[in-house]
Amino acid sequence: MPARQADAIILRTYPLREIDRLVTFFTRQFGKCRGVGHGAARSQRRFGAALQPLTQVRVSFFERPTQELVSLERCEVVATMWETAPDYARSVVLGYVAEVADKLLPDREVNDAAYRLLTVVLAALRSGGSPWLPLLYDLYWMVRLGGFLPDLESAPLSEENRHWGRVLAKMPLAEIPTAGWENSTQAAGLRTFLHGQLEQHLEQHLRSWKLLNEL
Repeated sequence: MPARQADAIILRTYPLREIDRLVTFFTRQFGKCRGVGHGAARSQRRFGAALQPLTQVRVSFFERPTQELVSLERCEVVATMWETAPDYARSVVLGYVAEVADKLLPDREVNDAAYRLLTVVLAALRSGGSPWLPLLYDLYWMVRLGGFLPDLESAPLSEENRHWGRVLAKMPLAEIPTAGWENSTQAAGLRTFLHGQLEQHLEQHLRSWKLLNEL
């Protein structure tokens, strides 16, 4: 069976045995997949730094109908968040974005809108500006694309937070003014509300939220 090729975003990587890695990655063509990178801890030629979370890659993998996990053959970096070490706040935001995608996106379900959203958000986070606006944009649209965004005009939110909901709904991320987004206070009520909707939908708590809420 020939290898499948796909554009992908790495979501999670876990150690598996001594030199292997268990990898969750979201592809544009095949949805979210889980697979094993055999020898990934040693093979710089085949994987290098490509398996770090939220790295955009071109991935090659094999799959068999009787096996849940695919076998990763190679990953080539397209764009990375890790050329330089991000500051602590950005690292926490990246962890939250990755966890939201991992928990919310079903396995093997193609979702081009979610893929395009993540690429836009990651590009904004790579730009070096404040991470708080890209974070909220990602959260708003992941909830909306998931189909469980309530009417914000009747939600228990301040008028300022409703205003930001209207902005997120109508404007591309690159066109939203960034003034006032230097820290976590801007639209904090909307962020908390959307996170609550997400956890209610998932019926579980996200571990990265505690760290995010402490920033």
